[in-house]
Amino acid sequence: MNKNRIDTKKILVYVSLYVITVSIVVSAFVLSPKSAMDFPLLRVIIVSSASVLLCKYFAYMIISPWYDVVVAYKDRKYRHKLKRFNPRVSVMIPAWNESFGVLETVKTVLQSTYRNVEIIIVNDGSTDDSDKLIRAFKAVCEFENKDREDVIDIVYIYKENGGKGAALNSAIDISKGDILMSIDADCIVLPDTIKNFVRYFVDPKVMAAVGNVKIGNTNTIIGVIQYLEFLFSFYFKKADSVMNTIYIIGGAAGAFRKETIQKVGVYNTKNITEDIELSVRIQDAGMKIVYASDALIYTEGASEIGGLVNQRLRWKRGRFETFFQHRHLFFSGQRRHNKILSWVVLPLAWFGESQLAFELFFLIFLYTYSYLVNDFSSFISGIVVVGFMFYVQILFDDKSTRKISFYLLSPIGWLLFYVATFVEVNALFKSIWGLIRKKELKWQKWQRKGVRG
Repeated sequence: MNKNRIDTKKILVYVSLYVITVSIVVSAFVLSPKSAMDFPLLRVIIVSSASVLLCKYFAYMIISPWYDVVVAYKDRKYRHKLKRFNPRVSVMIPAWNESFGVLETVKTVLQSTYRNVEIIIVNDGSTDDSDKLIRAFKAVCEFENKDREDVIDIVYIYKENGGKGAALNSAIDISKGDILMSIDADCIVLPDTIKNFVRYFVDPKVMAAVGNVKIGNTNTIIGVIQYLEFLFSFYFKKADSVMNTIYIIGGAAGAFRKETIQKVGVYNTKNITEDIELSVRIQDAGMKIVYASDALIYTEGASEIGGLVNQRLRWKRGRFETFFQHRHLFFSGQRRHNKILSWVVLPLAWFGESQLAFELFFLIFLYTYSYLVNDFSSFISGIVVVGFMFYVQILFDDKSTRKISFYLLSPIGWLLFYVATFVEVNALFKSIWGLIRKKELKWQKWQRKGVRG
């Protein structure tokens, strides 16, 4: 596939379809003959609240296709420099009781088509047999590859338990790479992932990049829900990349210039989501973060509701702590701060959390109201919008990962998202309660079954 080719016809069709869909939805709300009936004020509040996020999604759907235009332009601009661009990459893998999958993760990195790589595994005080397994695997690799010139070095250290941030900082201390790449110990890294990550750093203004993470275990309803969530959020990173408003570089697929870390500092070991905090700190410094859509990494999602709630609890709690720590970013007038991020994206993130607190009440009221007055315009428009969004994102997803079965999920995506809403609401209130009680959170795990299990 020619990455420099810009399919403008596809973009125009894509945007036109979404404009038509949104117009139908808005008309359904405005022209509904029942709109002035019972509970008009409450209905207006609910519709207005939903419309704020609808407008956000509308803007993101309009902007996202232009990501491919920007990437194609950069490819053309730096195509000669890219041929000589061969920086050392340090792949950092923090592990805590990951004997089930850590070796599989390392094996996929060893199969990388980009060879100027070192792998740094940091065992953060694991109590399982991962230490023994990793040492034995490292010894075998060194023996079998002693005569190879393009061998990928494996560096392994075992340290006292200190948390994921501390483990990553230990890896940074001994790294020799110009680019630092972080992945989790339950991931599958595709052969071209590192090469594709490196490609974005040929632009000297790019200081960090976030990869395209996909859920690998989709043989359960919980797995499918997470797959759709990740599809949704990572597709919208295209718009954030265009606007330079990315503020979350997940630990499963992140890359940084080493000089970025030297300028802004290492991971914050006191923040439970050290990756989010570092990402916001990079934005705070006025640096450029991009989305690497072709840097694909599969990760294992939670296989049961309990594990999913615990994961989202940690994410939400960490984001709250990060927002409070960097609250000066909100509505900032400082020149180095991205104004769209400070004045739109971050405030909308807070608004979304506030809305989530009332989400269950809004849903119950909306369905009850629709039944009593026989007006299902809100219900139908929600199905149309969410279903259309999923369909388009699956359609425009990477061809190598696209599955026909997921097209069938588009019409019922809204229904699956009610489960996700329950999880998020649960995590929200647990997070608030934990902050009030000042309860500490640590690494959270679930029973592993394998990325493709």
